[in-house]
Amino acid sequence: MKKVTYLFAIIAVLAMILPACAPAQQVQLHPVKGEFVEAQLGEGAQTLNWIIATDAGASKRYASFIVEPLAVFNNQYKLQLRCLAKDVEVSADGLVYTVTIRDDLKWSDGTKVTAEDYVYTLKNIMLADWLECAERPNWMELVSGNAVNVHPEVISDRVFKIVRRTTDPNFAYSIYDLMPYPKKLVSSYENKAQDFTAAPELVNMSYCGNMGPYRPVSWTAAEGFVMVRNPTYYLAMDNGAPYFEKYTIKQMGLQSAINEALNEGKVSYTYVEPQDANTFRNNKDLSVVTVPTGQFVMVAYNQRDNGWAGLKDANVRKAISMVIDKPAVVNDIFGGYADAAYSFIPPYSPWYNESVLQKLGMNSGADARKAIDLIKAAGYEMKDVDGKQLFVDKDGKPIKLIIPIAIDSEVQKSVAYIVGQNLKSIGLDVDPKYQVQDFIAKEIFVNKLPGSDKTPDYNSGPGAVSSQPWDLVILSSFGDALAIGRSGIFFTSTGRLNIFGFYNEKVDALYLRALSAEAINPQNRQKIYDELAQAISDAQPVDILAYYKDNFAFRSNIKGVEPGYNILSNCQFWYTE
Repeated sequence: MKKVTYLFAIIAVLAMILPACAPAQQVQLHPVKGEFVEAQLGEGAQTLNWIIATDAGASKRYASFIVEPLAVFNNQYKLQLRCLAKDVEVSADGLVYTVTIRDDLKWSDGTKVTAEDYVYTLKNIMLADWLECAERPNWMELVSGNAVNVHPEVISDRVFKIVRRTTDPNFAYSIYDLMPYPKKLVSSYENKAQDFTAAPELVNMSYCGNMGPYRPVSWTAAEGFVMVRNPTYYLAMDNGAPYFEKYTIKQMGLQSAINEALNEGKVSYTYVEPQDANTFRNNKDLSVVTVPTGQFVMVAYNQRDNGWAGLKDANVRKAISMVIDKPAVVNDIFGGYADAAYSFIPPYSPWYNESVLQKLGMNSGADARKAIDLIKAAGYEMKDVDGKQLFVDKDGKPIKLIIPIAIDSEVQKSVAYIVGQNLKSIGLDVDPKYQVQDFIAKEIFVNKLPGSDKTPDYNSGPGAVSSQPWDLVILSSFGDALAIGRSGIFFTSTGRLNIFGFYNEKVDALYLRALSAEAINPQNRQKIYDELAQAISDAQPVDILAYYKDNFAFRSNIKGVEPGYNILSNCQFWYTE
């Protein structure tokens, strides 16, 4: 009887052990079927050999379908690990970054992806003198005024570190975006730029292995960039992704051609113009989502010596910002497809804190009296001119603010009109100067010290002026939601794009803190960014009016889409219902 009991006990134990020893079964959350077609307007990527591309990231985006980066951010700006096994570890002094990659990554020849592949990509390709690489500045730092390379170093098969000599709290964002080349393959092309550029296995990314959700098939003008599902994708074990048999990106020359293909059911996903968004919303076969962008429009105030002297006073700048009607900009110019803005930090950024900002321009009519009082307090008088109360200069002549306007920009024309109408309500007139954009770039944006023989630049320092006088200029730019410290290019005394002559010691000091070891700690960084946003909001060197919104249309049977700024961050998990 005891033997029987023991036998049953052994069988029971084996029943528990054997399933654990069996190979893990892949989970298939959604069926794999169909083709996904993404339509794009205009020119797209240049090459899948992304490291040599000069197309502002378009080629890298194509390549990331095939070899994924270390990590991405979702629409809530939460980090999503891809080829990383865990988040990057940063030393307390902010000088050493330790990176650990997954252990299930493989190249097409079956060999494992190692830390050495990542280090070789950085050290021997990205930072090498023999190859031009647009991303190289992301991996360099200024040491005693000289640009030097960071130092990558292999620790083990899965771990490497990058050592800096100066701190940059934003550096981790560059690391997350890193994609490797296989050292075994590319080492034969080292110091051979032409061969590296043309190598078929690099141009076709045939080395990709299980590193991405798709594999490239063809790339032609007629058919677009065609990829097929990668059945060995390293993330597929958990969910069976991706769920399309084929993913195609097609370039089309006209938005009207995209709209026609969308209506005919030939396109799965694309950008649509604001004026078309509501029409497509009424199509039961389509779903239209509106998402925020980092692009904004602003009015910059000339604080240099060839602008109206009143603009050197922060209260005068504030008065003007108070009456520029942001709701009118949002609704009349962008048809509601924009958000009123108060900061260079985008409102969807994890670092955005609206409580430290002055929300100017939201009640322009009611604030007109306050604005007039601020300008009067700065020493300017109003007098009656042809029955109108206007601010006048020291000679008693009405003040006219010069606004250069690009003749081919409908946005600039429309914003200038609203600004002109708003300023008239507080006794300031405007003098619009319509010019081609090239003239504005050369005669307004660049400046130099009078009498200097130096080449004009966007910021030649205090005392520098442009060749043509101006007071207000309308600009479009892009707000980085993560690397806030990099906005110093506009707002620091040495910022290369500080065309408007804003020199503020407090702001300069805060930007230095934002790039210091103090800011490695996220809580400290938030406090610094809050102080910085508040200081710039108080000083009003520019009036940031609105952040654009984009509209994207999907076929209504496409599921898994998470609308937001990084709408494409999870496209490998989209599926057809």
